[in-house]
Amino acid sequence: VQLIDGETKIMSDDKKPVKYQLLANAIMDKIKSGYYKPGDKLSSENELSRQLGYSRQTVRQALGVLEQDGILLRQRGSGTYVNSCVHRPEKTHHIGVITTYITDYIFPSITRGIEEELTKKGYQLTLGVTKNHLEDEARILKSFLEGNIDGMIVEGTRTAFPNPNILLYQKLQSKGIPFVFINGYYRDLPSIYVVTNDRECGFQAAQYLLRENPEKKLGGIFKSDDMQGHERYAGFASAILEHGSKLDDEAVVWYTTADKDELFSEINAAHILQHLAGCSGIVCYNDQIAYALIEFLLSHGIRVPQDVEIIGFDNSSLSEYSNVKITTFNHPKELLGQKAAGKIIRMIEDGIKEESTVMDMKLVVKNSTK
Repeated sequence: VQLIDGETKIMSDDKKPVKYQLLANAIMDKIKSGYYKPGDKLSSENELSRQLGYSRQTVRQALGVLEQDGILLRQRGSGTYVNSCVHRPEKTHHIGVITTYITDYIFPSITRGIEEELTKKGYQLTLGVTKNHLEDEARILKSFLEGNIDGMIVEGTRTAFPNPNILLYQKLQSKGIPFVFINGYYRDLPSIYVVTNDRECGFQAAQYLLRENPEKKLGGIFKSDDMQGHERYAGFASAILEHGSKLDDEAVVWYTTADKDELFSEINAAHILQHLAGCSGIVCYNDQIAYALIEFLLSHGIRVPQDVEIIGFDNSSLSEYSNVKITTFNHPKELLGQKAAGKIIRMIEDGIKEESTVMDMKLVVKNSTK
C-alpha cells in the first residue's frame, strides 16, 4: 500500500496492478467520493461480483487487501463495513456534545450520563449549547469541523422543521466523524439516535385520562418546533380517536421555544382559558409546562385534579415541587445519556454503525390526576 499524491493506491511488486488491486482501488475511490460512507455495509461478495463484473475470488482478494489496511471491517455473521475512522489519521479521544440547554430541567442528568460513560472509556467531552437557535448550532458545528473530535452526540435544534445546517452534518460525515442524536433527530439526515417512545407515551397519557369516561373532553399543550412535541401530540390524538371521542383542535394549544416564557402571562390568560374551557383532562408537553399550567389554573380558581386532571412528561424535580405533585412519565435521563455515549464509542472504536434505540417511559401517577 503506497501513499501517492495524498491518496491510497495498492500496487503489485512490479508496479503493474492486477485485477484485485484495480478493484480495491476502485472501491477505495468510491469511499473517498462518498458513494460508500463511513459505517456503510457493503453488498455480499456474490452481489459485488455481479455488480462489478469480477469473479468472486477477485472480489474476496480486493476486500481482503482493504481489510488489512483498516479501510474495511469484517464482522463474522454480519458482513463487511466501511471503517467509520477511515478518513481520520488518528483518534483524539475528544467527543463533541451539542445540547439545546444544560443548566436546568433534565439536561444536567442527561449530560452527566454522557460524561460518566465517556470518562470511563478515556474520552473527554467538548460541550456546545444552542439554546435552540440554528445559528448557534451552525457556529458549534463549524468549530467541530475545524477542531479535532472523534465523534459527536447531538440534541437537535428545532427538529420538527427542515434544518439549514444539514450540509454541515454531511461535511462531518465525509470527514469520517460519526454522530448519535438524542431526544430527536433530523428526518432529512440518515442518523443513529437514542430517543424516548414519545408517541406511545402521548397515547398512554390520553388513555389514562379517558380511563373512566371516554366521552371526557381532553385538551393539550404541545411544543411545535421539536419532534417530541409532534410525536406526543400524535399519540394523544390517536388515543382520543381510538376511544371514539371527539378530537377538538380548539382545545390544543401549540407554542414554540420563543413563546414559552409568555405562554401563561396575563396577556395570554383569556386565550388559554378559552382554548381549555370545558376540558376535564390536559396533557402537557413536559413537566415545565404542567407546573406553569397548574399555577395558572389555581390562580384562576380552577382546582387540580378536582376540576381538571393534568399529566406531564419527564418526571423532573418540578413534578415534586409543584403545589400539586404532577402525574408524569419517567424520562430515563442519565441512562439515555449513557446509551448514546456507549453507541458513539463503539462507532468510533469498532467502525460499525449502531442501531437506533427507542426507550420506553413509565407513567408515574401522583396528585394531579384523581
